[in-house]
Amino acid sequence: MSKSNHFFGQPIFSQMINLIDSSIVSNASANRNSDHYCKRFTTFQHLITMLYGVVSGCNSLRELSAGIISYGSKISHCKFDYTPRRSTISDANKRRSYLVFEDIYNALVKKYLPELSDSHKQLLIDKKVYAIDSTTIQLFQPIFNCVGRNANSGKRKGGIKSHQKLDMQAGIPVKVYHSHATEHDSMFIHHKDIMKPNEVALMDKAYSNYKLFDQWNKSNIYFVTRLKNNAQEELIEELELKPATPDNILRDAKIALSYKNDNGQQIKVELRLVSFYHEEKNKAYYFLTNLFDLEAEQIANLYKKRWQIETLFKKVKQNFPLQYFYGENQNAIQIQVWVTLMALLLISLMKKALEKSWAFSNLISLLQKHLFSYVKFKDFFDNMDSYIKDYEKNKGTPEEIAQQLALEFG
Repeated sequence: MSKSNHFFGQPIFSQMINLIDSSIVSNASANRNSDHYCKRFTTFQHLITMLYGVVSGCNSLRELSAGIISYGSKISHCKFDYTPRRSTISDANKRRSYLVFEDIYNALVKKYLPELSDSHKQLLIDKKVYAIDSTTIQLFQPIFNCVGRNANSGKRKGGIKSHQKLDMQAGIPVKVYHSHATEHDSMFIHHKDIMKPNEVALMDKAYSNYKLFDQWNKSNIYFVTRLKNNAQEELIEELELKPATPDNILRDAKIALSYKNDNGQQIKVELRLVSFYHEEKNKAYYFLTNLFDLEAEQIANLYKKRWQIETLFKKVKQNFPLQYFYGENQNAIQIQVWVTLMALLLISLMKKALEKSWAFSNLISLLQKHLFSYVKFKDFFDNMDSYIKDYEKNKGTPEEIAQQLALEFG
């Protein structure tokens, strides 16, 4: 039997790990002092262990540890110094601060954001557009503040709320903040440097804050959201709709909304209100914005793009094991969520390098089965049919297949 031409010296998981610059981990570790009194299970070893668990879909520490053991000597090709025990991983999840993993994620975003940005997703305005929203990850224990109403049994589930600012062109979160599930969404946009001048935030009406909108007007920060049902707007001017405006744009107006400042005085902030009729739902939507230089139709279309962040949340929850956690404390849960975001970033980067179009869920499913296969990721996923034909052509007898597998994967 002839030897396969697709053999490569590094498993796919190793190729993924190589995307993480060692200087990023070492700098984050030094800044957070996360390797203090650490003998073997360093921040980097902790990171790749958790990354393996998240990407392979392990549902418990036992499964994670046993999975690494099952690959034997192959793990040395993936920069594992040794096989960590469950107790070692559990202790590290409890003691090593999640902040070092947050720093690593932010550094990876900074490094790879230009590569992930897709010019085809340009929203045809001269400003950078982001979607802002949050998703709640339910926990089986009230580790974080509980979610929802009290159950009849008296027991309540815990929950962690992940607030995210999504880069619409790159498809990854560039700002992330985790809180108790009971914290209101609007608290996120009050954090320092969440929005910068000449940026546009797409967000639902839970984030409406007229005082903040007034500050954004003065700072050249823009937004598109929905008007609250109980809003008491004051009409300033009806803006003329152009003849080419679609019929589903019902109204374009300049309005004023009031809020009380710190001294109790009523302050008015001038904004724009665009009314849009959704024919299929037979419902009118009222969009609030401070973008006055765009057509009314563009405002409605911009808000529709906000749905991309809901797709992102669905992608993360469906493809990574966030219904099971490797620890029962806040730090362990935070670590797993940050590593999950890293996995999303790295796999998105690898997916972008492919010429063949893959659905993210299909890519993850096949990737999990070949994490330790010694093939080039791009060649393998771009030329799947070629791999199958090559195998069929050269498979030989069962004895020869066993020998070949021993050479390539043993």
